[in-house]
Amino acid sequence: MNWAVTIYSAILFFILTPNILVRLPPKSSKFVVAATHAVIFALVFHFTCKIVWKATSNLFEGFSEGEVQMGEMGSTVKMVPSETTIKSTTNPKQKTIGTTN
Repeated sequence: MNWAVTIYSAILFFILTPNILVRLPPKSSKFVVAATHAVIFALVFHFTCKIVWKATSNLFEGFSEGEVQMGEMGSTVKMVPSETTIKSTTNPKQKTIGTTN
């Protein structure tokens, strides 16, 4: 998670705290009000988190997830998750490095 999403969630939590902007439902017990505001926070955060993430990921990270910029020409290399075992390509008699089944 990047810092912008963390700051966004803290601000959203503060704004949706009961009696900051509004108290829903009015004239209810504090537990009902807290539960209502918790549900509202969860829904708003769920539907807006990805928007904030995409809008701010390039500002703080400097590159997209899974890509690395290399060299002066700015060539992009895709990083692909590798297997858990690494086999030698130079000497077939060498042992396999990594986990074995």
